[in-house]
Amino acid sequence: MDERCLSCGRDTAAGTTLFAARRPGLDRERNVEGYLCYACQEGSAVVTADQAVPLSGRYVVIDLPGGMAGY
Repeated sequence: MDERCLSCGRDTAAGTTLFAARRPGLDRERNVEGYLCYACQEGSAVVTADQAVPLSGRYVVIDLPGGMAGY
């Protein structure tokens, strides 16, 4: 899986400052899994009453309870 942010393209690989705050995500337009950096998560996340995970239309944050840190 590519370790650049799906939205902005910044590197989220181990050893970078964005590694700890990245979240697994999905680009629904291209059907590609990857990561979203903290800035793109906050800027696009909207949770409605019937959603369990934040959605932005194009990008979905995949935040599973009990997941491993940084993955």
